[in-house]
Amino acid sequence: MASVETNSDSLDVTQVINQQIITKIKYLRRFNDAISNHRDREIYQLLDNQRYAKEIEHREQQPNDKGVMNLVDDLADQLSNYLSENLIKYLGKTYPFFYYEEYQTGHYRIYFGNWWDRRQFGELDVLNVRFSFDETEYEKLRTAFELSRDNKRYNSERINKISSENDRLQDLIDHQREREEQKEALQEELKDISSRSGIWESSRNKESRQELVEKLQKLEDQEEESRNAAQTIKDNERVVLSLSKENTILSYEQKSIIDTFGSFEDFELANRNLYANYLASLNGEDGKQVDNDEQ
Repeated sequence: MASVETNSDSLDVTQVINQQIITKIKYLRRFNDAISNHRDREIYQLLDNQRYAKEIEHREQQPNDKGVMNLVDDLADQLSNYLSENLIKYLGKTYPFFYYEEYQTGHYRIYFGNWWDRRQFGELDVLNVRFSFDETEYEKLRTAFELSRDNKRYNSERINKISSENDRLQDLIDHQREREEQKEALQEELKDISSRSGIWESSRNKESRQELVEKLQKLEDQEEESRNAAQTIKDNERVVLSLSKENTILSYEQKSIIDTFGSFEDFELANRNLYANYLASLNGEDGKQVDNDEQ
């Protein structure tokens, strides 16, 4: 039977274990007390002390104690749901054009505006106090702001191209009779040239014949295209309507941001500072958390 030596090292290990247990208990007790009293700011500090120290206390080199902070990892969805109450109240005043839908516990979709065909714009990350915007939709908005500096709209160029194409197709439809007359005249010319061609056809006759054939083929191609032109025009009109609606929605979004923040750049700045600004809003002069309505 193997023997186990007892020495001072075993006492040190026991002390380490006991100290870790005490630290974990203290953390959970503090967390429980913050939850019970809805001290959201303290909860955020307990969730990410490193970020809290940097952005709120302006202290660097403050590592997170992973040994205790991961104790509540399995409660992420429930904590997000709990912390969303005050956060969404705050966002309702700071970003009045955003609306939120909890599609499962602690997970929130962001919608831009309350108008028809409003866009799903991403998700709200409650635990990290940040927006996770849909990259495609966000870039549309950014581009719309850039184009507006030149008095242009997001889809204007595409709409103009499609409208020009519809004009061309309508012209094909409108000139069907003229094409028929041109075809008849060209066919008569082709017959005339053919009747004058012998065994030794001149190069000039060959060139004329080829030129007539090419003109007739062009007319045939136009005729073929005109047969589907009416349907193509209708399809294009539906695309233009959709693009115009998107232009309108983007204009609503731009106006909402300008009315609230003054510029797209200030909107982006507010997004970057959201964590610090929100947590600062949770504390009054005496350091106690207050409701948003009391600020």
